Amino acid sequence: KGNGDLNRLGSAAQSFVRENMAEYGARSIEVANHRAETISAPENVQQGKGTRSFVKDIVSSSWFAIAITFLISLNLILLGLEVDTTASLLDVSDTPNWFGIVNVLIVGAFIVEIGLKMVAFGCREFWFGKDGTWNAFDFLIVFVSVVDVVLDAVAQVLSFSSSVDTGQLRLIRSIRLARALRGLRVVRLFRYVTALRTLVLSIMSTMGSLVWTLALLIILFYSFGVVVTQLVVDHCRYATIDAGAESGPPQCPDLLEKYWSNVSESMLTLFMAITGGVNYDDALRPLREVSTLAIFLVILYVALAVLVVLNVVTGVFCSTAIETATADKDVATIKQIRAKAQQVEALREIFTEIDKKHSNQVSFKEVEDAISAGELASFMEVMGISTDDVWTLCVLLDVDKNGAIDLEEFVGGCMQLHGPAKSLQIAKMSFENKLTRQAIKNLREEVVVLQLLLTEENHEQF
Repeated sequence: KGNGDLNRLGSAAQSFVRENMAEYGARSIEVANHRAETISAPENVQQGKGTRSFVKDIVSSSWFAIAITFLISLNLILLGLEVDTTASLLDVSDTPNWFGIVNVLIVGAFIVEIGLKMVAFGCREFWFGKDGTWNAFDFLIVFVSVVDVVLDAVAQVLSFSSSVDTGQLRLIRSIRLARALRGLRVVRLFRYVTALRTLVLSIMSTMGSLVWTLALLIILFYSFGVVVTQLVVDHCRYATIDAGAESGPPQCPDLLEKYWSNVSESMLTLFMAITGGVNYDDALRPLREVSTLAIFLVILYVALAVLVVLNVVTGVFCSTAIETATADKDVATIKQIRAKAQQVEALREIFTEIDKKHSNQVSFKEVEDAISAGELASFMEVMGISTDDVWTLCVLLDVDKNGAIDLEEFVGGCMQLHGPAKSLQIAKMSFENKLTRQAIKNLREEVVVLQLLLTEENHEQF
């Protein structure tokens, strides 16, 4: 029975659906060959494309990215060393010359990087391609660095002239602070480190929530600050009048003056009370002399801000960060590739355990025994592959229909059957269904024609 089923499946492999698919494949190859023959670029264009392709391979290589990353990191380290060195010098011109030499070399390397990218991608793709924003950012930083090198050279020349105003010389040298902008290129590292990229994207995605959170907190600070300040000012005013003063501002005790003297001070006190800038008990104790209402308002404010607002805001921030990290295409692609690699490795290990004879092939019976043992069945269920019908599963995995499953068939088949049906699989079924309906329609028409011919032939005989 098993051999008969396999023979039937082998014949099904040569069905009209597969024949139509083969015809489509052959037709696409013919079209591609025809286009390759009719479209030919001039020799100089091909040579230009070859040069650009060579430069593009260099720019896109991993070692090129590592070299630029090393230069950016080296620039940051030298910038810190230069700042520490000049911190102990009264005259900046006494800075060791090797700092300037290394700075020129690094800027030159960055200029070469920008030039290679322009040659590799062309001006249009360089400025308006998928990395256009990053390229514009790099160009701006390098341009500022070139200006910094030129002004530094001008300052060196002018320092030897006694007729130059020292104020102008200081102005030129102060522009050297622009060198620190090159440190901003360190953000390019985020493109190559997934964890840093996820953190930065998460932080950037919460900027909108941060703005509205600050607006909510400011409203909260202002509302409670106005009320508490009014209570404190009234208390101080009455105390000043009772002390015999007839004019002048109200006189408050030192602690009330420090924390609650006006609306701005009250808002600052309320802000520091929930952020650790001040112990809110220190700000609360002076209010005991004012009124119980003022104490109640501060306690209510702390409870609302700490227990309600900040917790809700934290939840919103976390939710937004998670959604952003999930929606990022590069991060999602990397995670998907890693998950797929782990699944493939696990399938290879399971196949090795099933293949006890080390023949690189397993029979249907060995797969059935492994599933019955439980370990393979559990893994299949986790991957979303049903093991209720082991025979059908083995038939689907056996691509070449030889009655045995090798390693590539096992891994590839399980990865295709993994999870729910994908859109491509559904579209393929729809396409095959369309071909089947068309074939049945043509067969029906041919049968009708054949019936008519047979009817006419019978009439002629009689």
